[in-house]
Parts: sequence; C-alpha cells; structure tokens
Amino acid sequence: MAPANTALHTWTIGRNSPGQVCEFLQQQADAGVKYFCFDYFDTLIVRDVFPEYTKELAASLHSRLLGHHLPPEQLYAIRQQLERTLCEKNAASGGEFEFYLDAFAREYRLLLRKELAEVADTFICLRETEIFVQQILSIETAVEQAVQRPCPDTIQVLAWLRQQGFATVLISDFYLPGLYFDRMLKNMSLHDQFDHIYVSADHGLAKGSGRLYEKVCSELKCRPEQLYMIGDNPHSDIKMAQEKGLGCTHLRNPAQTSFYEQWQSSDMTSVSQVKKRFAAALPPTGVFKEISSSLWYFTFLLLQELQGQGIEHVFFFSKEGEFLKKLFDRMQDDLFGHRAIASHYLLVSRKATFLASLRPLAEEDFSRLFNHYRDISLRDFLLSLNIEESTAISLCEEIGCDLQTRHQDLQNRDEFKLLLQSDHFQQLYESRRISQRQHFITYLDSYNIDYKKNGLTIVDVGWKGSIQDNVFYILQGYVRMQGFYAGSLTATEQKENNTKKGLLFDDKPVPTPYFNVYNNNRSLFEMMLGASHGSADGYFTPSEFAELPPDHQREIKQRIATGAGELLITTVDLPEERTLFEREIKPIQEQIYRVARSLNRAWLRSNCTLPEPEWFARQHARMVFTPTVAEIDFFAGLYHLENFGIFEYTDFCANDTLSLKQRWHNFRAIRKEPAILEMGTWPPIILRRLGLDVYRYINGYRRHRREFKRRTLK
Repeated sequence: MAPANTALHTWTIGRNSPGQVCEFLQQQADAGVKYFCFDYFDTLIVRDVFPEYTKELAASLHSRLLGHHLPPEQLYAIRQQLERTLCEKNAASGGEFEFYLDAFAREYRLLLRKELAEVADTFICLRETEIFVQQILSIETAVEQAVQRPCPDTIQVLAWLRQQGFATVLISDFYLPGLYFDRMLKNMSLHDQFDHIYVSADHGLAKGSGRLYEKVCSELKCRPEQLYMIGDNPHSDIKMAQEKGLGCTHLRNPAQTSFYEQWQSSDMTSVSQVKKRFAAALPPTGVFKEISSSLWYFTFLLLQELQGQGIEHVFFFSKEGEFLKKLFDRMQDDLFGHRAIASHYLLVSRKATFLASLRPLAEEDFSRLFNHYRDISLRDFLLSLNIEESTAISLCEEIGCDLQTRHQDLQNRDEFKLLLQSDHFQQLYESRRISQRQHFITYLDSYNIDYKKNGLTIVDVGWKGSIQDNVFYILQGYVRMQGFYAGSLTATEQKENNTKKGLLFDDKPVPTPYFNVYNNNRSLFEMMLGASHGSADGYFTPSEFAELPPDHQREIKQRIATGAGELLITTVDLPEERTLFEREIKPIQEQIYRVARSLNRAWLRSNCTLPEPEWFARQHARMVFTPTVAEIDFFAGLYHLENFGIFEYTDFCANDTLSLKQRWHNFRAIRKEPAILEMGTWPPIILRRLGLDVYRYINGYRRHRREFKRRTLK
C-alpha cells in the first residue's frame, strides 16, 4: 500500500515542524496504518554526551563499587573486549550481533573475580551473582537517566498521536532488558505513552537484522504495511524496516549530529566545566540557597566513607537524620540506580536514651549530664531522666525541695543528695532504667542486623555525639560504634570502639580545612534539618504506656511486633515545632531535595568528578559571612526547644529597643573583646542583638577574607 504523501519520508528537526509531521502521519493513518512505531535513542531522546561515553561513566561507577581496586580505564577496556566476544558468540550461534547486559554482567563478574582474586570475597557483589547483575543493570540505567533529555519535536508528535487515539509502539535495539528500560521511560515521563514496547534484549531479536520487526508484526497480528516506523538510524530504522514492508520516516537532527561531532570527553572533567555544571544546579534565589550544596557535599562524603569501608547498613538518628537519610537514599538511587548500602531510621534523642545508658544508682555520678549542664534545677535533672512533670513535682514535694530553682553546681547541693536518698526516686530510677534499656535493645534488634558482630555505623548532624555515647553505654561498650556527622566539635567519649568523625568540619585532632566556615553557624544545619515528627521520648510496652501519668504528652509513633509482644516507640510533638516545620522548613527541604537531584546529575555528567573542597566552602561562606537581610530576618524568626539538660525555647530574635548610647557601648565592647562574636551563636544575630546590624558587613567581609586568604597562603 503506497503512502498518500512522500514529502516527509525524511523529517529534519528545525526544518519540518511537528505540525507538518502530524499532518503527514494523519495521511498515513488514512491510508491504513494502524501502529506508529518509534525508535528511542536519538529519536525521542538525545544524550548530552557521546553515546559510547555512557559506558565510560558506568566504568567509573563500577570502580567505586569495587573500592577503586581497579581503575575505570581498565574496567572499560575489559568491557569493550567482553562485548566484542559476546557479540561474536551470539552471531555464531545464529543470533544477533549484539550483547545483552544481564548476560554480560555474569561474565563480567567472573573476569573481575580473577582480576581481584585476593580481595574478591570482601565485596558482596562479587560473592553473589544476582546482586552483581542487578547492580550493573542499575548503574547502567542510572547513567542513562543522567545524560538523557527529551527531543521536544518528536515528543510533541508522539503526544499528538496519543491524543488522536492512535496506537503507538516503541521498538529499540538496546542491551538493557525491558524492566530497566522502563525506568528510563519513567524518568522521561514516557512510560504511559506506548501501547506496546519491544526491546531487543528481551527477545534476542534486533531491528538491525529485521527480525524484531517480524516479531512485532506477529504479536500484534498485523501486516507490515500497517506499521509505520520513525527513527534516526539509516540501517535499522529505515533500510531494514523498508525491507520488511514497513513505511518509515527517517529522522534527522542536524544540531545533535553536530554536537556529537564536536563533543570532547575532556569537557566532562575540566575544572571550569565541572564548576559550571555544579553552579548551574544551585537555585538562583531563596534564603540560604547554598545550604543545598553543603548538604549534598556532606552526603557525598558520607557515601564515599561508607563505600570505602564496605559498610552494608547505616543508621540515621532522628530527628535531623530523617532528611539526611532521604538525601542519602536519593543519591544512591540517582548515582547507582540501587541502594547498595541499606539505610535505617532510628527514633532516638538525648532524653529518650540517657536513662537507659546509665549505671545502677549506687555506681552512677551523672557526670555525662553535669559536665555539660552544671547549673540546673531538680526539674531539669528529672526531666532529663525522662521522668514526667507530675512525677517530678511529687518527688520534690516528698523531699521538701523546690522543683524550679536552678542551683549552681546542682550535683553538690543538699537538695540533690536528698533526691538520691529518696526510696521513691530509687525505685523509679532503677525500674525505668532497666526497662528502657531492654526496650531499646529490643527496638534495635527488630532491624534484624548483626550489629554485635559487625558494629553500628550511625549518622547525625553533630556536634558532640552524645546520643551515640548513650547508645554505646546502653550496649555496655561491647559493640563497636562509629559515627559520621556533618560536624564534630569537642566530641565526647571518644574511644577505640566509639569513634566519631565530622565530614564537613571537625576540630580533632586539628581543625579541618574550612573549619571556621562550616562552624560559623551550626544552628543553620539543625534548623534546616527539621523533621516531620516530634522528638523521640521513650520505648514502652502497651501496659507501661497505659500506666503513664496523664500529663506525659507522648504519642505512639511506631508499633513494633516482637517475640515478647508489641513495643511502642513514642515521640512528643509540640504545636510550635510542627508549625515552624510546616511553614518555614519543609518548603526549603523540598527545594534542597530538588537541587540534590540536579547535583547528582551534575556529578555523573562530570564523569564522577566534583569541584574541589574550596568551591563548596565558598558556597557555604556566602551564607554565613555575607548573608542578605532577608536571610537574617528569616533566621531571627526561628526557634527550637531545648529538651535535655535545660528545658526551654531558644530563639534568635533581636532587641530593637537599644539606645544609641547602648549601641555605641556594645560597639566598643566587641572591638575590645572580639571573642564576644565567638560565643557559638551566628555573629550576624549577635550583632543584631547588640544593635550593630550594619557592622555585619565589615565583620563578615573580614571573616571571609581571613578564612580564604589563610587557605591560599597555605
């Protein structure tokens, strides 16, 4: 059956409009075409790299998967040779001159085991065939997703065909099986645009030989002339389609052809191009917009550390860990297409874990509390032990001591000694301590991870790592623990089997590069990592929970089935915190998440290369040294609840009632004692409280210059 019009058997992007093509395809339908078939690569989508380069990118990721024991160049060479061998083997047995990635992965694994004979069994992917196959397929898919973008003209024509109710078919020669090919389609929002999908890897038949066209006709029960093929490949999409009796249109994309001809692999890793890609991924506007790059960099460093150690499970501590886990999982999905490191979220807090970590009362001195909170009230002490307010009141009434008064050096006061001698307190302390410890261990055991043998790896925002210490002592020091933090500052209880490391900044053994940049506003990390739920506040059986005083405020966040019955994980969610999160923090996190995906893509497109550490430090420095008025106003409106040691709200509001004389006095004071600005609070907030908001420009400029000048000189 001859086509009604031969004018558009060649469709040139930029010369022929989608409207003209749609009109032409309507004529084909009128002439009897029932199915409109599309090629995928360089037809519906184009790549931002030369097609073969995707395999080099995959090799870079394979190298990371294997702890860099084999360089990407060697892995790529192994792949090239193995592909040729498999293609020849398939052709010799009567199949296509093609290879398929699932079969390739099985042979590839055997070759790598030989290359890495001495260390092969240290990698789970080399020990387990199916795990390795899935990882290779996932990596290939992730790379393709990172470098693909839609071709607007062909997508528009495809959409028009769907709107008209015409049947559409995707036919592609590609080595990824349909399950993984579908991920690419979903990434391009094309997964629901086809009635039928045929990928050569699923059938062992290719367009290049014409046999895949025969398969399509057979399954669709139609004559060849009822199919119409659109694609860019002169041989497989045009010549072979015509030989099999299909009508066809040859797609030409001069701009993309020119791009491939001029493309240079060196552009992928050049310092200027890498910086340009990363900078382009950042949002152009918004308060503290560079926090996206800082959190992405932390996530990248974390993934690098865990991969280097071969860690298979990692626990993120609540509340800040909720969003950090989300970024970590997203990075693994985007970079590798799978989660080689399983992440878990543990509902913990200093308050929820402190009592369980303590010793029997006769042996306990509470030094881990008093070392940081010396001058507190009996109320502060009892609430830090997770004892309810009504019970704390009752205990203090029994011993005749004031609940609210804050005492200097409480641990040496008579009031404190009376409390420790109280039979009521002793009974409550011991029963709660034992039950909370047992329940926490049950909670940890519910993850079915052999942490006693392999140790616990945890992640949190920082700074001292006191929750890690609590867990360490709950497990009585027998379990090896290591913690990774955004920042570590005067970390406590560092031991050989209880280690801590700040990935963005750390003051031990000596301050890390750009320490003063990231440490300048630690509260920024805490506030931006707010959670969708309240603070963890204990672990109870249903009967224990039912017996709690009515003022306990706890709500059940999780119910965990155990061999001994149900375990309740509780939190306390205060309205003020929830309002702040929903109104201010959640929208920023949503932007950070979007930017993180763009940065993941930028890293892949840069052949797994990232800007030097100074680039990330300079991004962060802009926020903390030279913030906008809007950013200071935003930060001044934030607040958070101190729920351990001291129980009160902390805000960053300024005093607007200072007189000119008071401001002048404050200015002279900070000139005489610059340490006033080093109290741990963000200097612009201190200056605003002192009525010296304008001075932040000078102070910030000096800080910025001092930090980066110091690095340059080194």
